[in-house]
Amino acid sequence: MRKFLPFLVLALALTSPARADDERLALARDIVTKTVARNLTQAFKQAEEKTLSGLSAEQSAKMRPELEKTFAQERDTLVDGLSKEYAQKFDAAELKRLVGIYDDPVYQKFQALNADPTSMVTTITKDAVTKMMNLLSLAALSQQGNGQTPAPQGMPAPSPAPVPAPAKP
Repeated sequence: MRKFLPFLVLALALTSPARADDERLALARDIVTKTVARNLTQAFKQAEEKTLSGLSAEQSAKMRPELEKTFAQERDTLVDGLSKEYAQKFDAAELKRLVGIYDDPVYQKFQALNADPTSMVTTITKDAVTKMMNLLSLAALSQQGNGQTPAPQGMPAPSPAPVPAPAKP
């Protein structure tokens, strides 16, 4: 019996980290599924409907299964990758805290409002992001040419910096 005790201790020591890793991975997968994957799925469904609405019913019915199959594969790859990364970066206690945050009804209400395409929050966000992206496009275009590039639609052209008046003697 004494001969087997060290092997038993070693076996237990080796399986403990594996169980901890499995627990962290399961917790991380739960978080990713409730957040990123859910939001991505909602966004994809909306984009899919918008895209397919311009096609005939026959074309739409033909394309939908392939689109959904490919999306599911990509979503699963994303969930796997993110889950592994989060499981490496957070311990089980931290992941459990995150699960608690994401399960909180107030947080869920907050997320639902942000995900609602008809909410004013979404409109404000889209408008701000559009303006920022236009600003970045304008900056990039001005670097390519002589700086006299017209502003993207919806963005006023930047005003030149004011030249200070000469000081009076």
